[in-house]
Amino acid sequence: MIICPWKDLSRYEAIIPGLKEAMEVVAGLENWEPATYPLSCGGKVLVQANTTKSAEGGLLEAHKNFLDIQYILEGGETMGWAPLETLTQAKEYNDVKDVWHFDGERDFVDIRPGYCYVVYPEDAHQPGVHLDAPKEFKKIVIKLPV
Repeated sequence: MIICPWKDLSRYEAIIPGLKEAMEVVAGLENWEPATYPLSCGGKVLVQANTTKSAEGGLLEAHKNFLDIQYILEGGETMGWAPLETLTQAKEYNDVKDVWHFDGERDFVDIRPGYCYVVYPEDAHQPGVHLDAPKEFKKIVIKLPV
């Protein structure tokens, strides 16, 4: 997992194929209205707006074929994280959505506007949650094939 300011993410272009194109798409956005933008590598950029959910009782998710980059534009969220190998599978893998769910102990990190995190297939994550009170947020989720 990587957590950094969005402005510093480009330093990882050498190890994240498709990152340069995705960042160019994000830089070219005229607004932050919810939408999906396809990438030539088979990935996509999604603009999302929502309200955080309670972390309590929630499951972590992981992906086999894509990494996620989640960039907080407004508001903020807490993100749960744990190494996949430390968790118990809670639901079968859905190959259409490239997601499966896990349960177990996790750490929580607050992600502020202007920051992003990168989660790889070995990183189970619980995005868009809160530990205390719900928050409105806008974010960009980039899915890149690995």
